[in-house]
Amino acid sequence: DYLSEHMGNQLYHTFASTQDARRFAYSFDCRNEGGYEPARIAEACKMTFQDFVKKQQAHEDGKAYYLQTPVLRYEDGVITSAKFDDEMEADLHTMNRPLVNELAAMGKFGELSRNQLFVSFRDFLTAAHYDQQHNLYLQLRGCKKFLLFDVTCAPALYPYPVHHSLDRKARVDLEHPDLTGWPRAKALAGRGIEAVLEPGDVLFL
Repeated sequence: DYLSEHMGNQLYHTFASTQDARRFAYSFDCRNEGGYEPARIAEACKMTFQDFVKKQQAHEDGKAYYLQTPVLRYEDGVITSAKFDDEMEADLHTMNRPLVNELAAMGKFGELSRNQLFVSFRDFLTAAHYDQQHNLYLQLRGCKKFLLFDVTCAPALYPYPVHHSLDRKARVDLEHPDLTGWPRAKALAGRGIEAVLEPGDVLFL
């Protein structure tokens, strides 16, 4: 309710999958510098937050939706936010930045670049991938399960090529692994570490 009230009428990056699959991964054709055959796990689209909630609750088009957007950006000492209303923008600026900076220094994360918001519904799955930056993932509502692999498992995950539109994502479907097509995936058995986040939990990635 808070987000619906305060996130305004701007359009947000949203991804659509089928209600049956509910599997998501962002991809952008503009990043396909290698000229690879287009491949999508989910369809990219844009919509207001209110429309995102309505579409997901209505189940009228057979699709499931996943929304992500930067809420604060940090560049050259300047902090900017998306076009939220005054109340939400003020709330965002109450974040304990000295604590975040202290954690960043302890972990040698580098400079803080952004705060990102991810919104999904029950039983959604994000395809296996790795991030280009360190991040602290804070669970606000509901629960989220992570399955984490160390970097030595990368060959068994068969990542897409560099400059592919799905760069940094695994070609192996961990829910239904094709061990004939991706035989090295057998080495993943027993290697993943499971982490379940509840509201207020933070995971360093």
